[in-house]
Amino acid sequence: MSEGLVLRMEFDGPELPLVRALVEEAALRARLATAVKGAVVQAALEICTNALPRGDGSGAIELRLMEGELRCEVTAVGPTAAGRPTSAAGWSDPRAGSSEPRAGSSEPRAGSSEGHGIRLAESLIAGLGTPGRTGVHSVTRGTTVTLSVPLPASGCPPPGYSPARALNQAAT
Repeated sequence: MSEGLVLRMEFDGPELPLVRALVEEAALRARLATAVKGAVVQAALEICTNALPRGDGSGAIELRLMEGELRCEVTAVGPTAAGRPTSAAGWSDPRAGSSEPRAGSSEPRAGSSEGHGIRLAESLIAGLGTPGRTGVHSVTRGTTVTLSVPLPASGCPPPGYSPARALNQAAT
């Protein structure tokens, strides 16, 4: 698969199942191993789901093949605290040296499942044991979370690939 744009889509809540299907298709075309594909799809969906209430109720996702990686960028569209980098969850990014919540947001309650998309995505990517990365950056129009995973060596079939199995599945 050559380098370049694989997917660009603006989405809202009802379109999350479509986002999942399109990210999964892109990961298949990028020939990611099954475990990597699953982690990328779930991480992207976690961030997309988390982006909706943190922005204006919509978001944008973009997948690119570049520099030997599959990169996924999810943007939560909406204002962020001026000059303060925030995580996709809507809180200041601790890596930026601040722990204050973003204006207009509330921190998740203990035991709640609210606002953990970036943490889950980071955990999924880190658990792969590959040099995948996550990053967060904010601009005046919103917050963008970036995930990246290395592509398999070119010419190598994905793990578990069997021409006979592929033919059998195509015949059904």
